[in-house]
Amino acid sequence: MRILWFTNTPSNYKISSKGYNGGGWISSLEKEIIQLKDIKLAISFELSGEPFKVEKEGVTYYPISYAKKKKIGKLFELLSNSVLNYSVEIEEYLKVINDFKPDIIEVFGSERSFGLVAPFTSVPVVLHIQGILNPYYNAYLPPFISWKQLKSFNPLKMLQQYKNKKRWVNSCKRETEILKRIKYYIGRTTWDERVTKIFNPTCQYFYGSEILREPFYFSSKRVLPAELKIVTTISSPLYKGFDLVLKTAKLMKEELGLQFIWEVFGNINPQFIEKNTGIICKSINVKLCGVAQAEEIKQKILNCTCFFHPSYIDNSPNSVCEAQLLGCPVISTNVGGIPSLITDNETGFLVPANDPYQAAYLIWQLYKDTVLNENIGNNAKIVAVKRHDKQEIVSSLFGIYQQIIDSNYRKKQE
Repeated sequence: MRILWFTNTPSNYKISSKGYNGGGWISSLEKEIIQLKDIKLAISFELSGEPFKVEKEGVTYYPISYAKKKKIGKLFELLSNSVLNYSVEIEEYLKVINDFKPDIIEVFGSERSFGLVAPFTSVPVVLHIQGILNPYYNAYLPPFISWKQLKSFNPLKMLQQYKNKKRWVNSCKRETEILKRIKYYIGRTTWDERVTKIFNPTCQYFYGSEILREPFYFSSKRVLPAELKIVTTISSPLYKGFDLVLKTAKLMKEELGLQFIWEVFGNINPQFIEKNTGIICKSINVKLCGVAQAEEIKQKILNCTCFFHPSYIDNSPNSVCEAQLLGCPVISTNVGGIPSLITDNETGFLVPANDPYQAAYLIWQLYKDTVLNENIGNNAKIVAVKRHDKQEIVSSLFGIYQQIIDSNYRKKQE
């Protein structure tokens, strides 16, 4: 079987030292796939300054560079509400397809333009859902924030904020076209299946879990600390809910009188949220730890009271899954696909979005009740171990590939 992936990252072709929190799950899947016999894998991605085709450790890589050709298009995108003409990109994708001649194409994520190639090739294309931009944009701003406030926060950056909003709008339009064009989907939550079928009611949807980063599979003993410690891993967009971290921490310190350490990993820029909430990180024991590698985050989770996930929208955040795999109880907002990962009061706790009161109470309870803490963590680990079993995920993926290839062949014969 010849398999071509279009991915948002270079996977294992070139791992950047600046990679976000130690890499992602696609590179983990690649490592498992290349160990199989009778499989030929190619991976294509955007990366400038590289050869068209590189053979490396049994994988064929196709770095795509069209930055210069897109300059005029980017200007057009900024000045208009129209979706760009993606003929340049589609031409590059078809070059890769024609060179590799795959049996099946898997596009990871609808965030980029890769999925637009589907109508232009006879090779079946399956989209592996990551996040979904349209509902993300709908929940982009916290309830107390407006785009006007965001633009006026730093007048020198007003143009950049305008460009960011415009790109989100146009990316959502492009994503809508992608979701309508592709027939086959792989997802992993009730939420992503429902959203997908809004845009494409007749699509064929398959369940497929994800392989997590390697360090989280190694057997490790969790040690409950004597002091209250919370860990959160998020990124910079406002919908990731950093404001909820600050509001929850403030309640814990000022109303409950708790002493604690709250470590937040990720590329967080706190100034805007601090200004609009009136809460300063240092004043409520929130420590910004920056981007960290997987092993460091793993050790922090193994030695914390609980993991907190504050997003206003998410599909199935791997940070939550990693914490569960380590047997750490997770408190998360009840949004997007997260209810497919957490059964409330059994394998974790769900709170409404923007509800620091329940969040503070549940953190407090997990700190006081060590039996509850360990039971919730153990229950989550049992589910996560099964959900993220490497062999089962790979076997299931190839079963999906074969079903799609067979279905596509039958349709050609009809």
